[in-house]
Amino acid sequence: MLAIFLLAWLWKRLTPEVRAYGAASLLLLLGYICFYARYTFWSGDFAWGDRYVSTTVELVTLIAVPLLMRYREVLGKAIWRAGWALTAVSLAIQLASLAFWLPLEIYQMETLGHPTFVIALRFKNIVAFATGKMDAWGLITGAMTQDTWDHVHITTWNFLPFLLRRVGVAPDWVVNATLLIWVAGIAALGAALRMLHNSLRAVA
Repeated sequence: MLAIFLLAWLWKRLTPEVRAYGAASLLLLLGYICFYARYTFWSGDFAWGDRYVSTTVELVTLIAVPLLMRYREVLGKAIWRAGWALTAVSLAIQLASLAFWLPLEIYQMETLGHPTFVIALRFKNIVAFATGKMDAWGLITGAMTQDTWDHVHITTWNFLPFLLRRVGVAPDWVVNATLLIWVAGIAALGAALRMLHNSLRAVA
């Protein structure tokens, strides 16, 4: 949404290269939407969105933040703040989608019923699991225990170190080493983002 809005709003100010990328990626997205509009294949129906067009959507969104930063002065404060607010919400949803294995809410909805706002339920699951209140908040349902393999994977954080510990097959030293590497990777990412932020401020 942000990328499409910025492309339309800034079209006359964009360089020919950016226009070409924007037009090509939007046409590709439209083509994928039309091609898969009547396609039905239920395997993978636990997915949060239309997985058949996700790649082209990502290609379009790649330019959203760069355009927001490059044309800050042109856009004005209102659009600038709204753009970053939308980006922050999108990032939060993406991170939340990784927290647990995706069938968790599907199993819960067999008991909780429909309609259910899945994204809100995911954030509720995150808070409940982090505070040890899954059972107290009624988020442990009978459907979650029907498949043993699924139950193991949806009752822990959906990251390798925690899955290894939950399954209980890998030796402790493997679990601890994996957790150390995982934490070090996150720390390195944070450091890289901080360096990038400092570089951008210096250029500005």
